[in-house]
Amino acid sequence: MFLGREFPRQQAKLEVMWRPRAGSDIQRVQWIDDTVSLGWRKDDDHEDLGTTHFQVESHGEVVHEPGSLEAEAPLSFLETCLRRLPTELDNVR
Repeated sequence: MFLGREFPRQQAKLEVMWRPRAGSDIQRVQWIDDTVSLGWRKDDDHEDLGTTHFQVESHGEVVHEPGSLEAEAPLSFLETCLRRLPTELDNVR
């Protein structure tokens, strides 16, 4: 129902994290299933990619890309990620 169409894998989970802190909050929205783990992360792990990065783990490979996501408020961050998620899942089928 969430994706609006049938999905080739039977189970998946969506992890959402928001950790307030001084300066800039840490936020994460991560999709995990048997084939792929992907999501957006706003943290200090990859400062060279900008405020937010997109991470894909599939077939034993981890790729980090700029997240191009400027939402600061936790709900806006979540909504933007959920809106982008179906397209990103299509890219890793």
